[in-house]
Parts: sequence; C-alpha cells; structure tokens
Amino acid sequence: MGARRIASFKTTSTECRSVSTLLKDAISELLIRHGPSRAPAIEPSVLRLARRLPEGRGDLRGAKNYEEIAVRLKTALGRGERLTKAQARDGAWCLWQTEVAIAEEPDLLKAFLAQVRALRHKASSRALAFSYLISFQAGGPGFAAVASVLRDLASVMGEPFEVLHHKLQIFDEERGPRLIGDAAFAKRKSPAAILEESGLRLQQVLAGGYVEPCARRVLQRAAEDLRLPALERLDFIQLVAVKGGKLNFPTHKDLVANALLLPHRDREVEKNIKDRTLDFLVSLEGLGDPRTRSGNWVGIPQARDVAINWLTELALRQFLDVVAAVNPNVNWPYRRRFWEAMHKSGAISGAWVVLDSEGTKEAHRRFGRNVPFGRFGYGSSGVQAGHAVLLLRIGSGMCAEWSFDGKCRFWADSQRKGAPELYKPQYDADELRTGNRYAPVEEIVHIPHQGQNAWQHKAARRISSMTGERFNSKDYM
Repeated sequence: MGARRIASFKTTSTECRSVSTLLKDAISELLIRHGPSRAPAIEPSVLRLARRLPEGRGDLRGAKNYEEIAVRLKTALGRGERLTKAQARDGAWCLWQTEVAIAEEPDLLKAFLAQVRALRHKASSRALAFSYLISFQAGGPGFAAVASVLRDLASVMGEPFEVLHHKLQIFDEERGPRLIGDAAFAKRKSPAAILEESGLRLQQVLAGGYVEPCARRVLQRAAEDLRLPALERLDFIQLVAVKGGKLNFPTHKDLVANALLLPHRDREVEKNIKDRTLDFLVSLEGLGDPRTRSGNWVGIPQARDVAINWLTELALRQFLDVVAAVNPNVNWPYRRRFWEAMHKSGAISGAWVVLDSEGTKEAHRRFGRNVPFGRFGYGSSGVQAGHAVLLLRIGSGMCAEWSFDGKCRFWADSQRKGAPELYKPQYDADELRTGNRYAPVEEIVHIPHQGQNAWQHKAARRISSMTGERFNSKDYM
C-alpha cells in the first residue's frame, strides 16, 4: 500500500515537473517571439513621494523641542563636552531661533563651531547652512563666524552648496547677496529664482532672511538704472518685492517706491503706466496714498514728490475723464484744455476729486480700485446723478470746480477755517458751494468759451493773483 502511494507520488511529481517544463518552454517561446514586457516596474508609493520632495528637506528642523535642546547644548559646551553628530546637527537650529540663542554668546558659539568644523559631518554641516540662510540678518550676532566655517565645509555638504559657494559666494555675508542680486537684476528674475536655478529649492530658504539683502540689492539697482523700460520696471519690481499683494519684506517699502518712481522724475511716462504704478503703490501696507498717509513717505521725499505730482494729474483725469464718460458735454473739451494747462504750468499743487456713485463705478473701472477719492455724503442736497467736484490747491487758496453747469469757485485762503479741505473721504455738497461760514471770493460761470469775456480769462486772472504767475491765453484757450 505504502509502495503504491510512493509510486503514485513519484508519477504525479514527474507529471508536474513535465507540465512546469512545458509552461516554461511556452513562456520562453513567447518572449522570443514578442520580446520582454515593457510595462514599467511598479515603484512603491513611499519612494515616489520621497522622489518629489525637495533635496535637503531632511536637513531642516525636525519635530523636536529645540528650546530644551538649546539649554542642554549650552550646558554641554560650557563643560567642554564633546558633541555627537546628532547634537551638532540639532545644535545648528539653536543658534538664533531659540530663547537660549547660542550665537549671542561668543564663547559658546566659538566652541560649537570648532566642533562642527572638526566633525566634518555632512548632515550637521548642511543643517548649519540651512539655519544660516533661513535666519540670516546682515550684521547680526554670529553670522560672520558661521559664514567662515561654512566656507570651509562647503565641500563636505555636497550639492547644491558647493556650487553655490563657488559660483555665487553664498557664504560671504557681503559678496553673496550682492552677486545674487546682480544676477537677478541682469536676468530680470527674483533672487529666489536664481537660487532655485542653482539647486536650492526649499521654500523655507527661498523666503528666508538671506533673500532679503539679495532683493534689497535688486531694488537699489533698479532705482539707479534709467534704461529699464517703464512697464518692464513695474512688472519686475512686483516680481521681486511682492507675493499675494503683500511685500515680501515690509522694510523694503521705501526701496520699492524709489525703484518705481525715482527713474521717472524728469521723464514723460505713459498715463497707463502711471495709473498702474500708483494703484500698486497705494495698495501696499506701509505706504498708501502720500496725500493722506504722508508719514509713511517721510524717508523718501523725492519719490513722494513724484507720486504726488502723478496723483494730482490723476485727480484731474479722474474728474475730466469720469465726467466726460457719465455725462458727455460738447463744452467739456474747453474745461479739459484749461485745467490741463494750469497743471502743466505748475499752478496746481494738490488735487482731489469728489464723485457720486455713478462716478465711483467709472473711476474704479478706469483707474483701479486702490487710488482713493472723495464721495458725496448721503443726503447731500443738489447732487445729480454723475455730479462731480474737482478740488484744487492753488497757491495759498482753494478752488472747487463743479461738473455739469456748476460754477468754478475760489477761496483766497485754504488754511482759513471754513474753506473746503483736500483729501477727505466724504463731503457735504453745500460746503463745496458756499464753504462753511467762509464764502468763496469769486464764482465763475463757464460761459462764454471764446472772446475777451471768456470764462477762461477770468479764471486765469484769479489764479494769477493767487500764485503770482502769468499765463499765456494761447496755452489755455
């Protein structure tokens, strides 16, 4: 019985081996005929995720209590203990970003850097480099000493630091930001893009402290370079300085204004460029409209003067263009020519437009939503749809130019109580007609448009008496 089972098993095994051999032969023949399968090997999802991570992410701060690590590190360094590689790597994040900041104590920093230099450990060196770039502050405590060590360890860190060190001197406090800023300016790219091109792609670094002096260098170069075309200048400065409508570095507000305005001091600039530039600048937190937030522009008087000059012209256009759009009138070109001539002569030192709801919509459509203007208060008497007023500071006085068939009114003293004020967000219509217990010294009706008694001559004489300037009728008629 047992012998039969053994014989049967042997037979079955032989048959299985025979079938297996036949199957292998069949597969081999198919492979010969059709070639091997070209389906890609399935890569584990963990490896795919790791492959997409920016290089160097593993060298960043981990989920550890670095405040405690900093305290222990200070104790160890104070006792002269030898650090492990793990302690050196973690210690790199305790130089500036912890309450116990090792970099603020020169003796401790010197001891720490001596051990990091001696270890020549890749992970510790890279962690120190990332910490330096993220926390960087020109002239800050310990940065010069750390930079010196990083220059010695560049070859230990591997890419991208070795290339960045040799190509852009990234571990030189002064030369590095200057070289990166110059490269960004030459290529019309942001400093972050220059670093990315060289292999440094971690967002914490690209938005870190080291990028600040690089961007500063770009903005300084842009303010000095007169060759950059106006539209390209605006787009480039926005690329370098702003993300999501906010300044990357709030301390750069003055640099941004200078870069956008100073090169245009003595140049003619297209109106749409002026409008876009002003709409951008007044939207920035920390700057705003220099007419209503003059304190934000104290440190940049030349840029402020350019901005106010442009805003004065813009207020004129807000008035002239908006009224022409919402209430077309054959007599309007006479007013446009007169007031544009007065502005060109320098007689107008400040301007502010007051609009109703229809004018507000048109102004937003034409000039953007950020440049401010005044509005008629709710319930203002005698205000028709599309009504507008142009307030002008002329010499020491004030002028209120009404749209439609409204009059042009002059007050001799803009500082006297009761005279209309510039730059208010809301106005009552009556105060722009009669003042507040301070009546206008002259009211001019806008007829006729030609001849010796033309309204333009009367207005020009009044403006001449307020400014001491003489005007040629050929310029304003």
